[in-house]
Amino acid sequence: MPKSKKKSTLKWDDAPDTIGVKELSEILGIGEGKTSDIFNSKGFPKIPKAGLKADKEAARLFLQGVKIPDNQKGIEYLILLELKKISKEMEVQTSA
Repeated sequence: MPKSKKKSTLKWDDAPDTIGVKELSEILGIGEGKTSDIFNSKGFPKIPKAGLKADKEAARLFLQGVKIPDNQKGIEYLILLELKKISKEMEVQTSA
């Protein structure tokens, strides 16, 4: 019997700021086993001493292929860049 495909049940915008395996699984529409593999992969931006928890924006950037720095300031800088990008996109949409 073929495996049934799981579908996404949670949007990035609706997810809490800090996500775990369950939330990322729901966002990506994949099983929790595969999601645990992502959390345990080299370079994934887990929150230190918080188990399998991550900042959702850092996780999203990681999944997009952005190299996440090991320090908090680096992560905050990447999030700031992403927010600036979104802000510019919104300006373009409102001026059109």
